Amino acid sequence: MKFEKFIYRKKIKELPKDLLPREKALASSLNSLSDAELLALSIGSGVKGLNVIGLADKIISKFGLEGLKNLSIDELTKIKGIGITKALQILAIVELAKRLNEDRERIVLNSPEDVYKYTKNLKNETQEKLICLYTNTSNELLDEKTVAIGSLNVLSIKPRDIFYYALKSNAYGIILIHNHPNGYCKPSQEDILFTDKVKNLAIELGFEILDHIVIGKDGYFSFARENLI
Repeated sequence: MKFEKFIYRKKIKELPKDLLPREKALASSLNSLSDAELLALSIGSGVKGLNVIGLADKIISKFGLEGLKNLSIDELTKIKGIGITKALQILAIVELAKRLNEDRERIVLNSPEDVYKYTKNLKNETQEKLICLYTNTSNELLDEKTVAIGSLNVLSIKPRDIFYYALKSNAYGIILIHNHPNGYCKPSQEDILFTDKVKNLAIELGFEILDHIVIGKDGYFSFARENLI
């Protein structure tokens, strides 16, 4: 049984404090929490056989972080353990995030360092994720999408999803970012082959892959900086 699945089935009071979202946030900061742990704070409690962290992870795994934006109360309450009150708590947070996003200042990504600063919270994720940032010709961020979520370095990537959102946002440039939960930011051979494939597809479709950032526990690797893209 995978470690994270094991702890999801333990009662919260049986877990060490360094695994509890509330205690982690108080000891460090909210930035140190994963998406599931942040969601767990808003849900409050789990269900029989699945603690609140496991319940939150189940929701994130099912819909994806971006998918929360479009969820209805009916969809959430179909999940065991999510009643009207918890569904409203989740959707209220999502609505606040939407409003903050609408009011945010322009984000300009002129360098790999800019991209890393914007997405460095990925280093705290226990699941491998591929995020795409879509920019205009002035490197201003137009949209951000999580296009694939894996587990323990198993990542299912569909290139068509990358370009679907590029078309939807009328983007010029695309920046790929993914994390290595094992901690190392050096790209694998599969990462290099995938980047070449996406770059060639982008050229055919009229987009430009500006960079591919691999985020580890203690830093990042930039394909553009290393002249690999």
